Amino acid sequence: MTGVVRAKRLDTRDAADQKAGMERMMRMLLTAMLVFGMAGMAGPFAAGAASLEDELFFAADAYYRGLDARAIGGFEDVLKKDPANDYALARLGVLLAEKGDLDAATQRFQNALAVDPENLFALKWLGILALRRGDQDQAARRFQAMLDADPGNAQATAWQGVALMLEGDPVAAVERFAAASAADADDPGLHYLLSLAYASLGLPENARLELETTLELRPTDVPALTRLGTLFYRQGQRDLAEASWRQAMTVEPGYVEARFCLSRSLADAALAAQAEGNEAKAGRLWMLALEADPANGEALAAQNAASQEARPTPDAQRPNDKAQAPRAAEAASQKTRTDTGVSHSSEKTANNKK
Repeated sequence: MTGVVRAKRLDTRDAADQKAGMERMMRMLLTAMLVFGMAGMAGPFAAGAASLEDELFFAADAYYRGLDARAIGGFEDVLKKDPANDYALARLGVLLAEKGDLDAATQRFQNALAVDPENLFALKWLGILALRRGDQDQAARRFQAMLDADPGNAQATAWQGVALMLEGDPVAAVERFAAASAADADDPGLHYLLSLAYASLGLPENARLELETTLELRPTDVPALTRLGTLFYRQGQRDLAEASWRQAMTVEPGYVEARFCLSRSLADAALAAQAEGNEAKAGRLWMLALEADPANGEALAAQNAASQEARPTPDAQRPNDKAQAPRAAEAASQKTRTDTGVSHSSEKTANNKK
């Protein structure tokens, strides 16, 4: 892969910060695999009756639609009829990992591996979960077993790089990432995984290249579009960032992360407009920020404040009333004097007539 940055460009934070960053990165990578991990899994259905295949289909459909409870129930029903169904075992393992039950997930992957000792998907996930628990040696054995079964396997190579990164060897990790990228140019999930790894190493250009490759292979990849927008924003390219987030929202209008990022970017622009004294522009930007994410409290507060300022209040009207009060009193006094004068004049006239 071209453009790989050497170790001198790597992050130089202290050990505690690096450890915390690695833990966050590991959670991100696990999430990425939950999204993309099923890619490339061979043989979606084990041999069996049509009704079993139907149950597998509906369980998998529920998983992809995010109906986890239904999917778990569906795969468990399949396994009651076919305990050795490695597809159902592996899918159930992913769902359990997503729920945070790593022990139960590990057991399902081990069961799948017992059915097929060279099940690459189960080997990979056992390695990933070992990394999640901090068991570097176990993870290394699982990834090496993948390479023994399938020399040059890009997923195994990439995860070896992740393990090296977590061990504190970023140079060796980058070399494995580059090898993985070259080994499989057509797997969007792999390239997205590599983008997260490069970003965690503080190599934004490498991350951007992997995200662009992901989007070349899968143009409507919402997580990749969102992550690319974040990279653009951090590099000061706000227009490109907002365009990327809007594209993600066009594909998936309810995608929370894209909405959050776009709304905060617009809020920053609104604050800048206010600082310049351009209240009209700021008002438009606050409105757009709130449209992007109605949960943006800062934008909501700004909109409410603007509405309060625009609305006339009784207090705002009282100074006018007070200014008019002396004139009203003077007019009343004139009227009183006039009325009194008329009364005296009439009395004098009456007396004269007498």
